[in-house]
Amino acid sequence: MIRFLKIAGLTFIFVGLLLAMLGLIVVGNHLPQERVYDCGMAEWHPDIPEQVRQECRKLRSSKIT
Repeated sequence: MIRFLKIAGLTFIFVGLLLAMLGLIVVGNHLPQERVYDCGMAEWHPDIPEQVRQECRKLRSSKIT
C-alpha cells in the first residue's frame, strides 16, 4: 500500500510538471512579438539596430521644431 502511494505521488508530480511545461510552451508561443526600444539609449547602446536609431533621431527632431 505504501509503495503504491509513493508511485502514485511520483506519477502525479511527473504529470503535473509535464502539463506545466506544455502549458508554458503553448502560452509562450502566443505572446506578442513586438519590441519596444528606449530612444534615450538609442545613440550609445550597441544592441539597438541602426534603423531604430534613425527613427529615434526623426522623432527627436520633429519634437524640437
